[in-house]
Amino acid sequence: MNDVIKLLKSHRSIRKFSDRQIPRELLVELIEAGQGAATSSHVQAYTVIHVKNSANREQIAELAGGQGYITTCADF
Repeated sequence: MNDVIKLLKSHRSIRKFSDRQIPRELLVELIEAGQGAATSSHVQAYTVIHVKNSANREQIAELAGGQGYITTCADF
């Protein structure tokens, strides 16, 4: 099996995060990688919002249906 296909098929989502903050340089690099991803008609219709304030994350978690991982992660 092709390595790329193998990687795509092994995708999973985990909602358990540590309290270790993402270094600023890595965060910028990840955002730049996402900006370079292929999209339909070269439309990159997304917004990235970095929320570090715990009070704001608590409000977001409540509005998002009680998703507790939002409040426990260091960066959201």
